[in-house]
Amino acid sequence: MPLDTETTQFYEEHIRRYGYGYRALGFGRRASQEKRFAAALALGSFHDKRLLDVGCGFGDFLAWLNARGIEPRYTGIDIVRPMIERCRDRFAGSDARFLIGDALTFEAGEPYDYVVASGIFGYQAKDTRARVRPTLERLFGFTRIGMAVNFLSRSARSRSPGRLYLDAADALQFALELTPAVRLDQTYLPNDFTLCLYRTPPWERD
Repeated sequence: MPLDTETTQFYEEHIRRYGYGYRALGFGRRASQEKRFAAALALGSFHDKRLLDVGCGFGDFLAWLNARGIEPRYTGIDIVRPMIERCRDRFAGSDARFLIGDALTFEAGEPYDYVVASGIFGYQAKDTRARVRPTLERLFGFTRIGMAVNFLSRSARSRSPGRLYLDAADALQFALELTPAVRLDQTYLPNDFTLCLYRTPPWERD
């Protein structure tokens, strides 16, 4: 399957307009980006764990983790080539890996402890809504412990054009088809929610 060219063109245009910053990723403020990071971190302890960051953008999540002393064994993938090239320059000399790839075609050589997908469904390309379920199924298949994914919420009081907003209850219902252990957080921003899905339910752990 080829890369989603409509989405890549959207973000490449944003890079040309805004440069290598949070605005090119569609965030109105850096604080909103970091609140999404904090919600994803609630999934578990990432330090020294194998982490796949899907839609890694400019590697901001890795930088945010590192600033807090958290150093995962990190792989970032994104469909936008200039973003991956920027990451490779930014983290040159580190053990982090950055790959051009689509979540629906990326091949994981072995399971990751954690998978995080932040903002990958934000832009409403013609097939974005149809990609949500198969993408979540595939990414959850990569994880050994758990996955965190966020979405723009239909509960938002205002909406931006060209963005995909989902009903949190619908997303939760689908997540529960993948695992009985799901946490939904819609408390950190008025227009966003995060799902944390666990491979092994916490109540079954030793």
